[in-house]
Amino acid sequence: MAYQPIPIGSTLKKIRENKGYTQKQISDEKMARSTYTKFENDTISPTLPKYLAVIDHMDISHEEFMYILHDYHLGEKEYFLHLFKKLEKRPTLALLDEIIEKGEALVQDRYDQLVLDILNACRGYKALLEEHDLEKAKGYAEKVWERMATLDNWYLAELHVINSILYLFNSETAVAFTDRAVKILSKYKDFDEAVTLQHSFLLHVTNLLMMDKKYEQALIYLRLLETPNIMLECPILWGVTLIRKEVCMTKIGDLSEPGLINKAIQLFECLNQPDLARYAKENPETVYNLYARFPISHIKALAV
Repeated sequence: MAYQPIPIGSTLKKIRENKGYTQKQISDEKMARSTYTKFENDTISPTLPKYLAVIDHMDISHEEFMYILHDYHLGEKEYFLHLFKKLEKRPTLALLDEIIEKGEALVQDRYDQLVLDILNACRGYKALLEEHDLEKAKGYAEKVWERMATLDNWYLAELHVINSILYLFNSETAVAFTDRAVKILSKYKDFDEAVTLQHSFLLHVTNLLMMDKKYEQALIYLRLLETPNIMLECPILWGVTLIRKEVCMTKIGDLSEPGLINKAIQLFECLNQPDLARYAKENPETVYNLYARFPISHIKALAV
């Protein structure tokens, strides 16, 4: 793909003029007005501190500026990452196929390790959902973990990826990773993305614990999900939480909160999710369970 200069300067100028600001107001004391003029003319590129100062004076975030810069669209990689994060709310084959198609196009254009990791994670998911081949799925997940295991720190991008391969590990290791992830994500408390990711980690680990028949431990993590955030922002995940909570409580003989599954079914029906409602009626343990087709003896995951 031929390189095409990104019109940062002309985009800055258009935003500034639309907001009614002068060059002097935007340049302020951070730089000479003549320097800022060169930015707008695309004669020179701003340094990172000067760029951040400019968009701050324009009352605009970096994310919004990049969105405008791409003509009110996400960039190719940003859109790819957006799709991948949607998996945490509802994994479907159609979504996986779209992510894999766009990821393969991205890596043909240039090398990108994160995109490659996500591609392998999604290929693993597809092996579970479409081919019901756990060993094949683990093969893809192991490729991802080879790199993740070398990192000293995990940030949001890495946490999204690790969450998608949590099934590679035994439940004890998955619990340790989830606890670590929750601790890291607590630092991102003002990021909606981090809240959703935390919910996904907790649901994922409860799935693995339930497969191991560790119902009391699963309940600990399910109770962490009982927050207004998940009820309002992720109603499907809230419904899954209700289902798993009643399943776990029933398994240990605790009948103090009957009717949770029925509440989830009603919620799914209100959300126009007939498949989820049907699964909840027929076999609650299969709802959002990627491993439902595999006997527990086959879920022999990696310990680290």
